[in-house]
Amino acid sequence: MTLHQINQLAYTVDLEETWQNSLQTGDQILLIEEGILRTTQHSNSFKILIDKKNIEIFYLQSDVKAYGLTPKIGISLSDEEWVELTFSAQANISW
Repeated sequence: MTLHQINQLAYTVDLEETWQNSLQTGDQILLIEEGILRTTQHSNSFKILIDKKNIEIFYLQSDVKAYGLTPKIGISLSDEEWVELTFSAQANISW
């Protein structure tokens, strides 16, 4: 399993396509920093990825608090759980 860390709300079209096309069945996505905004603004796109590639979406509790959001999708992680998730992945890619 690869953990894809997304830290931006939007990327260029090419980069957005690249990271989405690199997802393999069972991979995980961690939304950090500005990437947390995707839980409210891109939730439908993530639902499609979840169904199509059987991926999991995670986000940091601290980012939710900082942005004052109520995510529509994903699993909340503490900083400690983030570290555990990162170390349990076979590979990590930061986009």
